[in-house]
Amino acid sequence: MTERRSALTEHEREAEAFVLTLAQALHEHGASAHRLEGMLTLVARKLGVDARFFSTPTAVMVAFGAPSDQRTALMRVQPGGVSIEKLSLLQRTAVEVTRGNLDIEAGRARVREIVEARPRWGALLSVLAFGLSGVAMTTFLGGGPRDLAAGLLVGVAVGLTTVLSARWSTGASIVEPLAGVVAAVTAGLLSYAAGGLSTGVITLAGVIVVLPGLGITTAMTELATRNLASGTARLAGAVIQLLGVAVGVAVGTRVMSVLPAFPPPSPTAWSSLVLAAAVLVAAGSFTILLQARPRDFGWIALGAAVAFVGGNLGTHLFGPELGAFFGALVLGLAGNLFANVFDRPSVIVLVPGLIVLVPGSLGFRGLVSMLEADVVRGVDTAFHTMLVALALGAGIILAGILLPPRRAL
Repeated sequence: MTERRSALTEHEREAEAFVLTLAQALHEHGASAHRLEGMLTLVARKLGVDARFFSTPTAVMVAFGAPSDQRTALMRVQPGGVSIEKLSLLQRTAVEVTRGNLDIEAGRARVREIVEARPRWGALLSVLAFGLSGVAMTTFLGGGPRDLAAGLLVGVAVGLTTVLSARWSTGASIVEPLAGVVAAVTAGLLSYAAGGLSTGVITLAGVIVVLPGLGITTAMTELATRNLASGTARLAGAVIQLLGVAVGVAVGTRVMSVLPAFPPPSPTAWSSLVLAAAVLVAAGSFTILLQARPRDFGWIALGAAVAFVGGNLGTHLFGPELGAFFGALVLGLAGNLFANVFDRPSVIVLVPGLIVLVPGSLGFRGLVSMLEADVVRGVDTAFHTMLVALALGAGIILAGILLPPRRAL
């Protein structure tokens, strides 16, 4: 093995080091298994490196060399949230290195700079983004005018909880149940003070950003693309996150049951103009929460609008499951078209749209129903969630077949 290592040329050593650095950076900033493995395979091929990749939500393994003489590198990584800006910069760096416009060592240094850079949006703006998301989601879920202000406050409370939990050493394991408790208690207090609000709506609107709907959809897509280990592990993690939020909401709701209950108001049918404004508000919150550049706001808004219109139109024409498939198909085509025309990552359009199409709220409602001893309704809703998630994954995959993203490398 030592002889094989010493036989490597300087170019091969630099190329392998770049591939490993890029693999860890992509994983830490939200790249799914099939996209990460596909991109790294292209990078290695362009640099003349014989490499094979295996990605899971908590590790990346890279095997260099022919199967009879392989050297394997294992990188243990913590799954991170999606950072659209850093994913875009990492792809651009990989393109420049593989095209010879940037020296390999310089490219590796740039990758490290991208990873070590401070987030564009700080904690205060992130908390505000949670509040804006609460307003937008309250509108989408049919909350009334008074519910919008409550949705803002619940979202801010959940945002503060999330930001503060991230500073604790064990924050990653408690943020979901703690956010559920905070959302339910805050919603209950606001409803009592206001004399009756759509408590369930504003609670769900407040926690919807921490629900793993995107993780469920990504897991289903990975399973459909035969990344079975990564897809299974990611799905299991998403279910645990869902359970954590549901338990937290159940605890918070039980605590608030000591207060007098008011009948909730009827759902509000908002006009198209108000819904369009809510899409823009949601896009603004996603720009901050997904750590995107301000100039990408328009594309994020486009992705959210395409998903919202496509999902609602599909649901009206074909029902919920096929509606989710239709919405994901239209969104996937829009994302791939964006990638082909502008030579930029499709996730800029795709990820915000998938959050709008999120099936996590359905799974959350199912778990809450089971915690309330309504097992039949809970199982039915959870099964429906899996169907919606499968439909979303199938729509994204079919979009990639009908309009394949151009290989930038």
